[in-house]
Amino acid sequence: IPNDQAFRLLVKDLTGIAPRSEKQIFNAVAKLGIPTVEAVLLYHVVPGATIYSSAAVKANGAVLKTAQGGTLAVAVYAGPEISLWDKDRNSRNARVILSQVDINKYNKQVAHGIDRVLRPIDLPPLAH
Repeated sequence: IPNDQAFRLLVKDLTGIAPRSEKQIFNAVAKLGIPTVEAVLLYHVVPGATIYSSAAVKANGAVLKTAQGGTLAVAVYAGPEISLWDKDRNSRNARVILSQVDINKYNKQVAHGIDRVLRPIDLPPLAH
C-alpha cells in the first residue's frame, strides 16, 4: 500500500507541483477520474495470495497478477531491497518500505508499505 508520501510524489509527477496539503493531493488524484483511480487502486491488490515479507525477499523475478488484471514484476536486491516494476515506464519503480511490512499479519489480506503509487498504465499529466 502506498504511504502518504507516495501520493505526494504521484501528484508532483503528474502536475509538476508539490502539493502542500492532503486536500490538494486528494483533489489532484480525483482529477484522474473514478475509473482511473479504481484501476490504480486495484493494481495494488494481488488476489488469492498472502505474501509475507519472508517470502517476498525470495521472490526475485516473480510476476504477480493484480486485481486490476495487469501484472507487476518483483526485483529483489542486496540489503534486501524489494522493488515492484509497474507498467508506467516514465515513473520510478516502487520500493517496499522494510519498516512497514506484514501489515495485518496473520490475516488473508497482508499488506506492505511502498514508497510510490503503482501505475497500471502511463498516467497522463494533469493540468494544474
